[in-house]
Amino acid sequence: MNLFGRRPPSPLTPLDPTQLDGLLELCSIDSVAGVCLAHQVLRWPSWARGDVVADDRWRPAAGAWATGSLMPFGLAARPELGHPGAGDHVAHALADHAYRRLSHHGSVAGPAADVAAVWEHLAAAGMRSREERWEQPLLVAPRIAGGTLATAALRRRPGLAWAAAGVHRATPAEEALVLPASVDMFTGELGYDPTTAGSSYARHVNWLITSGRSYVLLDDGAGAAAGMDAAAGVYGGAAVAFKADVGALWSRPGGAVAQLTGVWTRPDLRGRGIGSVALAAVVDAVRRDHMGGDGVVSLYVNSFNTAGLGLYRSLGFERVGTFATVLL
Repeated sequence: MNLFGRRPPSPLTPLDPTQLDGLLELCSIDSVAGVCLAHQVLRWPSWARGDVVADDRWRPAAGAWATGSLMPFGLAARPELGHPGAGDHVAHALADHAYRRLSHHGSVAGPAADVAAVWEHLAAAGMRSREERWEQPLLVAPRIAGGTLATAALRRRPGLAWAAAGVHRATPAEEALVLPASVDMFTGELGYDPTTAGSSYARHVNWLITSGRSYVLLDDGAGAAAGMDAAAGVYGGAAVAFKADVGALWSRPGGAVAQLTGVWTRPDLRGRGIGSVALAAVVDAVRRDHMGGDGVVSLYVNSFNTAGLGLYRSLGFERVGTFATVLL
C-alpha cells in the first residue's frame, strides 16, 4: 500500500554496483558533502534491490542510500555549483521508497538542504523523530605549507609531543581497549548503547581497525605517555586517551576526500590540549596513510558542541557547508 496516496509511477531507479558512474559524478559536484554517499555505495560489493536509488541511471540529479537509514544527496538546488536540484516530486518519491526501510535507531543524514527536502514528506506521512539536528557545521582541515598540522599544534602545546608521537592506527591487539571507548563516544553522541542492539556495532569497530581506519592515542591512565611493549609490538597503555575514525574515504580522480567520525577524548583528559594535538596528528596520518600525502580531510560537528567547535577552530578548520541528522 502506498502511504502517500495515488500518483504517477515513481521517478526513482534502483541501481546495481555496476551502475555507479553517474551517481559518483553527481557526488563530485561537492565532494566534501558527497563523500558519505560515495563511500557507502563503494564499500558494499552488492546490495538488495532498492538499497541505492537515483532519479536517472546515467545522469542523476539526486540519489540516496536507503536501508535502515537514509542518506540523500542532490535533492536541493545548488545554484553556485550549477546544480538545479531534483524537484519536490523526487523528494516525495524518495520518502515513499524509504518509509518502510527506515528502522528504529536509524537516521536521515546528509547535506542539510537534502535532508530537509525528504524529511518534509516523511514527517507528513507520520514518521516521528527522536531528535533533529539541523545545524551541523561541515568543516575541512587546513593544509600547512611546508609542514604538518601536528607541528603547528605543538607550537602552542610543546609539552604534548608525546601525544602527537603516540597517535597510531589501532591494532587488532588493542581492540579490547578501542571498543569501550567507541561505545562511550557513540552513547554520548546518540543517547543509547549500540551494543544493546546486537553485535553489528562491534563488527563495525573491528572493520575500522582491520582496515586501518581507526586511530588512537593510548596513555598510562593518567594523561602521560604509554610505554611500548617492543616484544609484543603493542602499546602497553591502560586506556584510550583519544580516538578518531576515517568514517568515509573516497579516492576520486580529482583528489581524495576523507571524513573523520567518532572523534573522542576521554572525559578526564578534556581541556588539557591532548585532543587538539592528537587530532592534528590524526589528520596528518590520514593524509599519509590513505591519501598519498594530500587530500581533503573533513568532519562535521553539532552546533551545540561548543568545546568541539573551539578545538576545530584552534586547528584552523574552515566551514564549507552544513549537515543535518534526523535521529529516528
